[in-house]
Amino acid sequence: MNERDQFRRTAIEQGVPEDEVARFAELIRFRIHAWQREEGVHAGRRGGRPRLPVGMPWPTCPAGLPLPFLLRLDCAALPRVPDLALPADGTLLFFLDQEGAQDACGIENEKAYSRVVYVPAGAETADGEYVLPAGTARESFLTPEHEMYAAVQAELPDWLDRSEEWLCDTQIQLLRDMPHRKEMSALVEQLWPERDWWIQHDVFVGGYTISAQDPPEVIMMDPERVQQGWSLPRAERMVARYEEEQRVMREWVPLAQFGVPDEEYVNARFLIRHDDLAARRFDRVLSFCEFTE
Repeated sequence: MNERDQFRRTAIEQGVPEDEVARFAELIRFRIHAWQREEGVHAGRRGGRPRLPVGMPWPTCPAGLPLPFLLRLDCAALPRVPDLALPADGTLLFFLDQEGAQDACGIENEKAYSRVVYVPAGAETADGEYVLPAGTARESFLTPEHEMYAAVQAELPDWLDRSEEWLCDTQIQLLRDMPHRKEMSALVEQLWPERDWWIQHDVFVGGYTISAQDPPEVIMMDPERVQQGWSLPRAERMVARYEEEQRVMREWVPLAQFGVPDEEYVNARFLIRHDDLAARRFDRVLSFCEFTE
């Protein structure tokens, strides 16, 4: 039984109708929350020097500069969560040039300033070494090292607590079809108590995207469908926008989200399609680096 099944069973045992439980359960997203406190399972490390497959060069940006290394996740140690087909073993290495990513125009351009490398279990590895182009001022492309420990958390969409004036008709009807939503929200908190977190120090795998502005799912919406929506009355346009955003959210999942070291207002967000994650196509990961101020 996974976490979603656990919620369904417990809610039904508490007397909530099954159809209502099913609707609410679909809104729950489970994520792995990793932090520096020695609580939970050891899940990886922020910063330090990566172990790259022998013969693999250090990832670089279009100008030939090394991409800063930010995070290693040990897949075999990570907790398993529903709807997140992480590799059973091996390691994931995350590289990001946040300045280049923020200056890039468009999703594909930003991709050139980020990289996710999957190192299969058993691969021969060596400490990664970067090479600076001639005439480049020497600077460190390594960040401070911190071990990370992880556990599973449950998340609900933030719109559940908004007033109806900010919601589309689809969301309003969904809320009205879940009269026990406050009790079910309390059950989620009881089963998976929320821990204090700070994105500058913590790492999140799976779940909902963390956004101070438009989330990546909005940026990735089909522009033709968005344009078509502007010809609709406001209520219908809001429904069309919500459904398009949900379509994107069903296809994509946050592979990792965390604050960029020494950058108080910059968050790294790596997203991947579910089918690409299952097929280990990490070259298709997209970066959505966000300046939060």
